[in-house]
Amino acid sequence: MSWPLALAGVVLWSLAFYLGFWELSHRAITQMAGWLDRWNASEDLTQALASVFSLLPVLVVGGVMFLALANFLNLSWALTLGFMTAVGTGIYQLGKSDGRREKSRKR
Repeated sequence: MSWPLALAGVVLWSLAFYLGFWELSHRAITQMAGWLDRWNASEDLTQALASVFSLLPVLVVGGVMFLALANFLNLSWALTLGFMTAVGTGIYQLGKSDGRREKSRKR
């Protein structure tokens, strides 16, 4: 397995999980920013560190999913399914935000 393909697969699966569980990730960023505020650092620094730290679990889960699919199916299937899942979750999140916007217009 070549490193560029493995990196692409991990990033695709991580993006899919990040988009699919965006609310959970946003809550994690908010919680981590609250914890990091105790260090008395600047607000920009705490937000940046919280964003970076919230990506680590998504990268780990994306890597595990990619490696599992690459071992069980094939490298090309793992990449293809990662791409399809990332696109699907992106479309889902766009539809979800559009639905929220329509609900707020009706009220």
